[in-house]
Amino acid sequence: MAEKPQVERLAKDVWLYDSEKNEWVKGYRSDVVRLPKVYELQWTAVGVKTDVAPDRDEEIDVEKARDIAIQADTTHASNTSSSIDVNVECELGNGKWDTIPYAEMNLGDNEIKTMLISAGPFKIRLRVDNNTAASTGYVKATVKVRE
Repeated sequence: MAEKPQVERLAKDVWLYDSEKNEWVKGYRSDVVRLPKVYELQWTAVGVKTDVAPDRDEEIDVEKARDIAIQADTTHASNTSSSIDVNVECELGNGKWDTIPYAEMNLGDNEIKTMLISAGPFKIRLRVDNNTAASTGYVKATVKVRE
């Protein structure tokens, strides 16, 4: 097993070792809980399509999550769609992903919206539907997972 790196010692800060990343991460004291993981996803130039994966697709592990918040943003200057669905699909450890969204939200052009989803699934992933004819969707989503 690799030796753990030394951590800087700072008063009032709590540091936890993340064995997946092999590094120390800043946390806070409440029975010693680490700061939430934040994931940034984006969709660039989405035509009129459904079930579109982000530019860099990511399956987000939420098995240990207590809280999950998702904020979607259509304020990109090039967005021309007035109806974009952001869909959350889940996987329960059996390799099967939802074919109907677990949770979803709809945004118009130049909007930002946040939703909370219930913890319980093993993994989630986000998909986008652009519902406006002859338009292009630019979407950014931030997912915050608190364990």
